[in-house]
Amino acid sequence: MNKIIINEKKLYSFLAKIDFNCQKCSVCCRIDPGAVFLTKHDVDKISKNLCLNINEFLKEYCRGIHKGFKTMVSLKEKLNYDCIFWDNGCTIYTFRPLQCRTYPFWPFIVESKERWEKEATRCKGINKKGSLSIEEKFNLYKKEKEAVYMEWGFVGQSPTPHL
Repeated sequence: MNKIIINEKKLYSFLAKIDFNCQKCSVCCRIDPGAVFLTKHDVDKISKNLCLNINEFLKEYCRGIHKGFKTMVSLKEKLNYDCIFWDNGCTIYTFRPLQCRTYPFWPFIVESKERWEKEATRCKGINKKGSLSIEEKFNLYKKEKEAVYMEWGFVGQSPTPHL
């Protein structure tokens, strides 16, 4: 059973015991199917840096993924499940999405010791000594917990994001 860490004091205590140091293996970006949900800020930032308007960016690089009763904006994957922006490294690393920047300090993962340990079997950087303070870990967790990801809507055939 996954015991959920619910109060901030317990969460801080858990964050003090865990660590992460990215090993640059890119398993989180490749190989397995997944979803990289985007905030409005992510879409604005990435489309601007790619010199595309938002609709061009959404059409070329994004897809809708059903999550509950909503369809959310997510990055596309290649046929082999690599992220659309993977090419021997992340081609948008300096302006990568929030979800990528906050990994592995996602609420779903750090609110359960069992899920953290399960994720460690997939990610070589989990439980490796890193340089993040407890406050930095908590801030990553909080940013992800408070993230508002964009919904995908259609007007005719043109993709239209909305919050």
